[in-house]
Amino acid sequence: MMPQSTHERPLRICIVTPYDLSEGGGVKHHAFDLARVLREGGDEVTVVGPSSTPLELAGVKTLPGIVNVVSNGDNNKLGLFLSPFKLWRFFREGRFDVIHVHEPAMPMISYWATWLTPGVPKVCTFHAYAEKPSWGLMVAQHIFGFLQFPFFHSAVAVSEPAASYAQSAWGRPLSIVPNGVRTDVFTPAETKQSDSLRLLFAGRLDAERKGFPFLVEAYKQLLARGANVTLDVVGARGDAPEPPKLPGLTYHGLVGLSELVQRYQQCDVFVAPSTGQESFGIILLEAMATAKPIIASDIPGYRQVVHPSGSVLVPPRDPVSLARAVHALAQDPARRKRMGELNRQHAMVFDWKNVAARLRAEYLEAIAGRALPAGATPALSQIEQRASKQNT
Repeated sequence: MMPQSTHERPLRICIVTPYDLSEGGGVKHHAFDLARVLREGGDEVTVVGPSSTPLELAGVKTLPGIVNVVSNGDNNKLGLFLSPFKLWRFFREGRFDVIHVHEPAMPMISYWATWLTPGVPKVCTFHAYAEKPSWGLMVAQHIFGFLQFPFFHSAVAVSEPAASYAQSAWGRPLSIVPNGVRTDVFTPAETKQSDSLRLLFAGRLDAERKGFPFLVEAYKQLLARGANVTLDVVGARGDAPEPPKLPGLTYHGLVGLSELVQRYQQCDVFVAPSTGQESFGIILLEAMATAKPIIASDIPGYRQVVHPSGSVLVPPRDPVSLARAVHALAQDPARRKRMGELNRQHAMVFDWKNVAARLRAEYLEAIAGRALPAGATPALSQIEQRASKQNT
């Protein structure tokens, strides 16, 4: 349970996410896990967002009006046509102490949540990242920022890449508060020894930026060389074709949490061949928490999450280097064990209790900042000061 000091009262918190709550995704899991830990600490938390199917979950409010927008190498199911009147009534009845908006530049629930709640302190979190954003995207980001950002007391980003991507439009100090992982759920486990090296991929197969085709090509090269490997694939297929019928390749589809944990526990190496556009990589945290060595693409969003001695980073879109890294780890079980132990230790830093406490401190600062004179800028929080020291 997240401790609260005796003079603090529980907060009424609303967490807003722009993406379809009925489907998986990093922002959704971030919102749900954050809400869970805050509730365990005594706060009253409601998650609100669009949904393509009704969700009967306590503390969750969903609205229809989903539209799929393909952007940044992925499908983005956004609530573009949800009812502002229903949202207005929801916020009026909720009487929240603070509103936490994820991806504030994403239309439309982020806008309505901001514009329909005058006087309520607001914090936003930036998740997105693009290595080479288009000119049109940058212009849109500045326009949306002009309309949205003045209403927020403060902002955080989940990583340095996400912060750098947001900073051009945000223009004010930004704290770095990472994504979290449930280290009590994603835990190491003893597994039966196998003669083959068991690889695991987790991610949407139709998301170009997840790089699954490059892993398939690397796997074919390993089989051609006679390597004794298998590959488990977890994730929604979407519009992508069925994975190829290759020896040792098993496609499990979209799985529940308990089976997902088992897949991590039973693999020998977790592979994340993403091509880019990743600001963080929650899958890396899950693999680290289960004490698994990682082979991942050498991209900014992954580079600053993994432990340097618990991972092997390879150039993106390079099946040859990917196959070579797998083959090297296959020959060195002692190294794999050391890497897994280091990763488990590193994952504890990202435990959700630590992350939620830092975000709650942002909420308290936003609430305190409501009383500041017009134009005043609150002092940097201790969180931001610590983050600044770590990054220098």
